[in-house]
Amino acid sequence: MHTEPKGNKNSNFNQHNIVTTERVNKLLLQSIDTLEEILKNKQLSAQERATVALKIIEMTGILSQKNHLSATLVSEAQQQINQLQVNNLETNLFTEIPKKIQASPNFLPANYVEFTNFLLPEKNQKAIEEAIKKQEKYIESTTTTKADKYRQSYVLFPQNFPELSALIESKILEILPEILIKLKFRPFEISEIEVQLTAHNDGCYYKIHNDAGSEKTASREITYVYYFYQEPKAFSGGELRIYDTEFKGGGAITHQNYKTITPVNNSIVFFNSRSRHEVMPVICPSQAFENSRFTVNGWIRRLVS
Repeated sequence: MHTEPKGNKNSNFNQHNIVTTERVNKLLLQSIDTLEEILKNKQLSAQERATVALKIIEMTGILSQKNHLSATLVSEAQQQINQLQVNNLETNLFTEIPKKIQASPNFLPANYVEFTNFLLPEKNQKAIEEAIKKQEKYIESTTTTKADKYRQSYVLFPQNFPELSALIESKILEILPEILIKLKFRPFEISEIEVQLTAHNDGCYYKIHNDAGSEKTASREITYVYYFYQEPKAFSGGELRIYDTEFKGGGAITHQNYKTITPVNNSIVFFNSRSRHEVMPVICPSQAFENSRFTVNGWIRRLVS
């Protein structure tokens, strides 16, 4: 299940197209320092980052821009990729993961990877301020099935927070090789990193679901959730539960075993988008929007040929 904006779909699509160039430019500018360091690094993980960087650049259309700086970055990244192909990157990178512990295609254990202090403190604080400031622009969340009383929260789409969206994307790009290793994913070609901002206030929740359970969402590989909120924390609950998931008879079965992730300010969690999971009810006694459980969340999609 995933969120769909209410209102005219064509209008939302056009708005997204209008802001794409702006978002790409912001992402590139905020990624320059990281990419330059990546391209200088001769270690394997840094080379893999260069590979991912090129795929992101291709996905966002920067290759079509006649910009000397971006052309230089792409050229250097391509040189790294050529070397990776010679070195047989995929085999080298994942030799430390025994095949017997890789997830079965029919069963996914409740695995996740978490990073604390994801953004610099000042960036984290700026994100909180922006999330609160845009209160009037949020809309009620929905699900693809339109199920009644299955989800309650409020969402904001990336055209309303382009700088924060670009920052989150660039930071994910920076650590993606480590994420793939820890989640036991083979490298895949990325088509898109989806982004949205979600606010959970008193009584908000999301019942058990997965994020890649339909034809429209099937290319989602990895789900991420970046947590941020005002401190001292003015809510309780809102834990993320990830369940062992079995695939049988064309459906997903939720097993009783689960892992619980408590929201921690300035932390980010990654897990398999096929895993069944839920957001437990939030208790916010003040019911003040500024005291909400905020997340920037989304999905890393693979390229479908």
